[in-house]
Amino acid sequence: MTEPGAGSDLRGMKASARQEGSDWVLNGTKHFISHADLAGFTIAFMATGEEATSKGPKKKITAFFVDKGTKGFTVREGYRNVSHRGYTNAVLEFDDCRVPAENVLGEPHRGFEVANTWLGATRLQVASTCLGRAGRALQLAIAYAAERRQFGQSIGKFQGVSFKLADMAMELKAAELLTWEAAWKFDQGAVTEADMSMAKLKATEVLAMIADEAIQIHGGMGLMDDLPLERIWRDARVERIWEGTSEIQRHIISRELLRAVGG
Repeated sequence: MTEPGAGSDLRGMKASARQEGSDWVLNGTKHFISHADLAGFTIAFMATGEEATSKGPKKKITAFFVDKGTKGFTVREGYRNVSHRGYTNAVLEFDDCRVPAENVLGEPHRGFEVANTWLGATRLQVASTCLGRAGRALQLAIAYAAERRQFGQSIGKFQGVSFKLADMAMELKAAELLTWEAAWKFDQGAVTEADMSMAKLKATEVLAMIADEAIQIHGGMGLMDDLPLERIWRDARVERIWEGTSEIQRHIISRELLRAVGG
């Protein structure tokens, strides 16, 4: 979905597809496409027209299967990511790339319906992985606070450290409960977009807080690569950006609250 000029605003995408006979011809560029260098095909979302709405014209979006090796489809090396260095991303270029109508995923012009079948679930995946790393950082901080001694006692005895641990544990528990509830409701078919956005927002921001405080408790040693904290800290940063930024999650949550009262 993502393009150099279209991230959170998916309808701002410029990559497009036009129908020619029984084929579709795709043109444009995508970037930040996860593991496209390894995949055998991509699901490309393309603008395929416009529709009139009360807020003005909006682009129609269609999803296409495009196999690697298709003429006009090129996968180029992406950017080096500071977070998740084992993660790869790629730039996809479409230059009069022709695919048959059978490669349309779902129905023409209804790509958002296709995307919405998995976008919420990916937010829960992000939230759950954040919980695991936050838990590990917290346990490292607890162990270090218990064993590290300064001024004749373990640093965990000092209120400045002990209160950090209490806040970290409390915030992690809150993030866990939000994520577990949303996942349970997902399994029951009763989950809302706000449920999943709350879980993703809380878990990602809690991970950032816990990783930062764990390093603070460890002092300079926390930033050394002898310990996993510096990696947890680096990896935490991207979680508040991909699969919907923290700002987008807050927009989704507030929109659902206002709609309930006609706002």
